Amino acid sequence: MKYLVLLVLPLLLIACASEPEPLAQQALADSAWPMPVGEVQLHLRQSLAEETALDISLVVFDPGLPEAVTVQGTRGLFPLIRKAEARYLPVLLRQTLMDTGAWGVIRVLPEPDPSAQLQITATILHSDGEHLLLQLEAVDASGRQWLNRSYYDRAEDADYPVAEGADPFADLYRQIANDLLAQLEALEHSALVALRHTAMLRYAATLSEEAFGGYLTRTEAGYYQLLRLPAADDPMLLRVQRIRNHEHLFIDTVDEQYLDLFETMRPTYNLWRQYGREQAQYMRDYQQRLLERDRAGRRGSFAALQQSYNAFKWSKIQQQDLQELAQGFNNEVTPTVLEASGRVFRLNGSLQSQYDEWRAILRQIFSLETGQSRGQDKL
Repeated sequence: MKYLVLLVLPLLLIACASEPEPLAQQALADSAWPMPVGEVQLHLRQSLAEETALDISLVVFDPGLPEAVTVQGTRGLFPLIRKAEARYLPVLLRQTLMDTGAWGVIRVLPEPDPSAQLQITATILHSDGEHLLLQLEAVDASGRQWLNRSYYDRAEDADYPVAEGADPFADLYRQIANDLLAQLEALEHSALVALRHTAMLRYAATLSEEAFGGYLTRTEAGYYQLLRLPAADDPMLLRVQRIRNHEHLFIDTVDEQYLDLFETMRPTYNLWRQYGREQAQYMRDYQQRLLERDRAGRRGSFAALQQSYNAFKWSKIQQQDLQELAQGFNNEVTPTVLEASGRVFRLNGSLQSQYDEWRAILRQIFSLETGQSRGQDKL
């Protein structure tokens, strides 16, 4: 029996080694990584005036998958897990931003909103239990870029097992929050008030260019500049605000699904990341042991092969559990039922398709109520 195992295990391990590594597990040489953010203390804001409290739109992250992998997948590659991460990580960032006390409402959106007061987008360049690398951009309603940089952090031994309410890469999110807060505090009160008005008027112009296009202009640099404001009791503006509130109602409703994913995914995801880090460390140690021919046994010995096979088997179990969670979220997005103008609408499909459908419905309602043709999203 022992000899049979010795014959079978090398075949399994050779097959495993011949697969391309999972995207989330491909590691760079230590010298190729950027500088990690290190230990970061979250900065807080002591007071928040309502007229200057900017709302943040956090767009679901780009998973950073090549097109061929996104559509077909490859052996050893886990696009469903990465896609679930793209919904999971923004929730972590939102929680950190909320802890600063510096912002208004922070929403996670299924797709970009050009009229957001401050919009954050990010691409996952690398994510496993040992490394997290994001490319992040923050742009305000005027079109000015607040941030456009990569953020990298590396987990330490003390980060695992993950404590309740903690995250191995919490310092990375704190650094992003601190950088955004520094940009916020550099702006004058009047500039913050203008950004809130600019965001609303950009949205209003998508509904009616004829009525609202003259309130904003574009500078030579391409930024939106506020020229004047409509009257606070302008009937058209009040309709726009009501439509905008209905749009936010959808986001607040489906937000529960992002939170459900976050809470459901957290335990297995943290175990999977812990495994990823331990496996990476093990492989580095194993290569060193092969060179030193230490107590793990000579190369190709039964002890060494059995140790590798057990690690491989455990990884497959963790991957399967996480894949099932990710698959469930992608396939079981619940319908959303909302009311507008006395009518009830039932939205189906993915969150992105529901969001697109709801926005189209709201624009039709606005067009019918005002008797004007809908704007062409020029702003």
